[in-house]
Amino acid sequence: MLVKDRSKSLRIKKLEVFQRRLIQNHPKLLPINDELGGRLAGHHGEQSNDYFLKPFLSKGYTVLHDLRLAAHDSFFQIDTLLISTHYILILEVKYITGTLHFDHLNQVIRVRDDGSEEAFQNPIYQVKRQRSHLTDWLSRNRVPHIPVHSLVVMSNPRTIIKSLPSHKDIPQYITHSPYLQERIQVFDKMHSVEKLTKREITKLSKLLVRQHTPDNPDLIKRYQIEEKDIIKGVYCTKCFYMPVVRKHNTWVCPKCSKKDRNLHLPSLEDYALLYGASITNKEFCNFLQIPSRHVAKRILSNMNLPHTGGCKGRTYTLPYL
Repeated sequence: MLVKDRSKSLRIKKLEVFQRRLIQNHPKLLPINDELGGRLAGHHGEQSNDYFLKPFLSKGYTVLHDLRLAAHDSFFQIDTLLISTHYILILEVKYITGTLHFDHLNQVIRVRDDGSEEAFQNPIYQVKRQRSHLTDWLSRNRVPHIPVHSLVVMSNPRTIIKSLPSHKDIPQYITHSPYLQERIQVFDKMHSVEKLTKREITKLSKLLVRQHTPDNPDLIKRYQIEEKDIIKGVYCTKCFYMPVVRKHNTWVCPKCSKKDRNLHLPSLEDYALLYGASITNKEFCNFLQIPSRHVAKRILSNMNLPHTGGCKGRTYTLPYL
């Protein structure tokens, strides 16, 4: 059973807003595009790995994607959590191009197809930390004792892994997506004693979802983006032209002629990702480039958003975060 589905992270969504709204030739566009490209590749790799988990959704396993849980004064993230009545399995999904070399110092060197090299975080240490954090989290939340395993899954079938003979734990902790089912079957054979009932798994799943805390980084501060760097206005969801114009109570794209009365909604999501979920009439006019505050007030009123304050100082709460 799938309890928590996978979706784009807030970080990816914010990077996409920057890509869409930063002024042309902005000096931070290149590093933003680089980060976005890497994170989208990872996201797509996780999605492709989900295909190999589908057979287990109807076999009594509970699956949760994209969990971020508290670990004392910090957080730890889990790409996919697989819960059975006998054990729990953490899956850390990696989409990596090139060849990974595990050397005698336990560091990992990635060699790209062009021959360039870079140091890479050892994924085995990463999943061991995740296992430790989750075991502690289960204990703190008084979940009955259950074995916890962790596994690194390479979602790119062309990723090559090379290591010294002394690295005997690599086959234990790393696999490729097409072999994931076989690895899960090995864990099934290892554990024959039921540790959690179906009812306890349901309770645990609800607790995990309730304590999940999405990562919401301040990328404006990180990339030092100023307000003048942001292109304002409503964008066209068909051709991405910006700004579209408002004519006769609807939005019209001057480039592709798309018409949509609700075309301001995606741009309001951009605002929420950039500045937060609260917006005033003045901020609404400024960001969407609406010259009439009366038109803005009418649009906001028609959205039936939760709000506080009187007519002049009213603040609306956007639903997108």
